[in-house]
Amino acid sequence: MVGWLSLPPSLKRQVEAGNYLTLGAQYDVEILRDRWGVPHIYGNSDADTAFGLAYAHAEDDFATIQDVILATRGQLAAERGISAAKTDYLVAWMGVWEAVEAGYAALPQSTRAVAEAYADGINLYAARNPGTASRYLLPVRGEDLIAGFTFKTPMFYGFDAVLGELLSAEAPLELARDGEAALSWVPCQHLPIGSQGIAVAPARSDDGATRLLINSHQPLTGPVAWYEARLHSEEGWNVAGSTFPGAPAIIHGHNAKVGWANTVNKPDLVDIYQLELNPQNPGQYRLDGEWRDFEVREAQILVRLLGPLHWTFKRDIKLAEHGPVMETEHGSYALRWAGMGEIRTLDFLLGINKAQNRQEFEQALKMQAMPSINYVYADANGEIGHYYNAQFPNRIEGWDWNKVLPGDRSELIWEGYRTFEAMPRTVNPQTGLVYNANNPPFQATDGDDDPRLVDFPPSMGIESVVTNRALQVEALYGADARISAAEFERYKYDFRYHPDSYQMRALQGWLAAQNGVELTGEQRSAIELLRNWGGATDAGNRAAALAVLTLAPVQDENSEHVAQEKLSAAFERAVADLQQFYGRVDVPFGEVNRHVRGSFSLPLNGGPDTLRAVYGGPLNDSGRFENRAGDSYVMFVEWDAAGQVSSRAVHNFGSATLDKTSPHYADQVPLFVEEKVRPVPFQRAVLESQVSRRYRP
Repeated sequence: MVGWLSLPPSLKRQVEAGNYLTLGAQYDVEILRDRWGVPHIYGNSDADTAFGLAYAHAEDDFATIQDVILATRGQLAAERGISAAKTDYLVAWMGVWEAVEAGYAALPQSTRAVAEAYADGINLYAARNPGTASRYLLPVRGEDLIAGFTFKTPMFYGFDAVLGELLSAEAPLELARDGEAALSWVPCQHLPIGSQGIAVAPARSDDGATRLLINSHQPLTGPVAWYEARLHSEEGWNVAGSTFPGAPAIIHGHNAKVGWANTVNKPDLVDIYQLELNPQNPGQYRLDGEWRDFEVREAQILVRLLGPLHWTFKRDIKLAEHGPVMETEHGSYALRWAGMGEIRTLDFLLGINKAQNRQEFEQALKMQAMPSINYVYADANGEIGHYYNAQFPNRIEGWDWNKVLPGDRSELIWEGYRTFEAMPRTVNPQTGLVYNANNPPFQATDGDDDPRLVDFPPSMGIESVVTNRALQVEALYGADARISAAEFERYKYDFRYHPDSYQMRALQGWLAAQNGVELTGEQRSAIELLRNWGGATDAGNRAAALAVLTLAPVQDENSEHVAQEKLSAAFERAVADLQQFYGRVDVPFGEVNRHVRGSFSLPLNGGPDTLRAVYGGPLNDSGRFENRAGDSYVMFVEWDAAGQVSSRAVHNFGSATLDKTSPHYADQVPLFVEEKVRPVPFQRAVLESQVSRRYRP
């Protein structure tokens, strides 16, 4: 890669441009856009289909795909300037390209063919639209797409947040809560973004059907926003669902036989080691009583300054036995994390895309190529399951792995991961219900056959926070002995906080502490409004805006244990802001909580950590929440009693991500706001009656 990148961009374009424009002739693929603009890709081979997916996605969101690729290469600062330099440095620091270059040739040829065909789809689009392409983009290669997973997947369990905390000015004896964001472009998990997946078996449904809810909560725009597609090849790839920019497979969705939903899980998968440096030689660190030399590699980052002016920033990266080293104001630390050097993620995704039953789905999970992510599973045979998937490090017991570890003991440098058999999972529970809403795996069904906490060692670092959404799943789905299709859908759009949620417990505790506190007249009225609030966040609720604003510190910390002073300050700001913008505190929530796209600005039900998840705060200059994350792509999948699949879905905006002139820029907004979904034409015969555009790239 380095040799090609060292060529002047103008020479690269001269050498390659002619070849790009002929790429379409190499692939046998047809793209059919349905009435909503969603691309249905029909290719002869898997590679043909991947080529079509890339081209269709580029038509709708080329700029984001390009940014994803440049960031993955560590070239974003060359295009964006100094603000992106930290991202480029992190790519180098993580050793992304060392891993890809060492292992790419060993990937299955079929996986490399998919990655390379997807790259060709981007190359063709860029060649046909040269005014939109960065001079640093071409050529896109299969390695770029593989490297994207190596770089981004650790971020989903919070790797970026750990780095930010490490860079805090405080010495992280137990990591500081606040710190500088380690990434300037890849989205850090600042929003308390959740997800939910729910499945019911035939015995739990009222008509013998198997049902699956796919409901990941992501930012509504950007590099990890959902893009819907339908993929079909004559080699057995036959799947519908959604994916991310730069990802050559469906990330969550269904095929004819199986379906799966993703939710974020955040076990402790990062270890930090404080190093003792040799006072006589800063190029050495102590390990097992001896001084060891750091390995050193150089990061070279090209940074755009003004106009055509660029500057190459060079910095050494030190490597200890544990992993790469961060040098901070309070010491030097080596890091080791799940997913270090992992390049098989696309191979895994293709495996689950093509799985035809639970055994094949589990066979893909056994690869242990996805560093984290829960999977809620259902299939045509009526089997369901929840898998608390992660690469759990082979740590020794007896240490608190949540804290910074001594860097001078080699027994703490773990190698490899626990096997699939060690993974907490709930498969075919007796009650016929499984779910996950970012809660611990010990709460995965409404019966007694969940995994037991005592069976899993502390070194696995399994999370413990119970979300409001998990409590509401139990209260709604769990209380229904025979769940109909209508109930399965209606429960998903619940907008309430459970009385036992940490949000409601925190609020009640704070309200109790306000007895006897000196308040203004406006504040006393607001307190009474909160006392009478039932925990609902529907658009007509007159206490929800005040409550959501007051509870912002609780939501930020995902805990009821928040200093009373923080809640009091949030309450005072909420009262003042609502008075300023609306002249009262009992404003209907829908006036504040808005879904905005193009010419649309519509009221929404839902709030943070409700099943109808909406994350829109803080208030903007107009005194409103503009929905930014949460419910985005929602899909309901069903296998009837005969095992025939059907699905319905909705996107938060539409298939045209960036083109404001497209009819599909915001055409799904009314459906999304009204909590409705549309049929997904999974069978080509059904699709043919609603094709809006048909073409071959």
